[in-house]
Amino acid sequence: RWIGRRGAIEWPPRSPDLTPLDFFLWGHLKFVVYKTLPENINDLRQRIAIPANTFQYVHSEFQNRLYYCLANNGEHFEHLL
Repeated sequence: RWIGRRGAIEWPPRSPDLTPLDFFLWGHLKFVVYKTLPENINDLRQRIAIPANTFQYVHSEFQNRLYYCLANNGEHFEHLL
């Protein structure tokens, strides 16, 4: 069995709505790093440190998106968010 186009396992399209790193985390990190240029390496490290509650939020949102994807039979579901 394989996952992919016409594979044995049905798989949704490559949707950024189902990739937590794409739909939130990279954008968030980019914002905090480039809001103003880091003054030194320690400043950069502090900016990219991510609190545990942020990961909990991302996980929760991902579960919501999976629910809407399944409820909409794998079709587009952005309008449901």
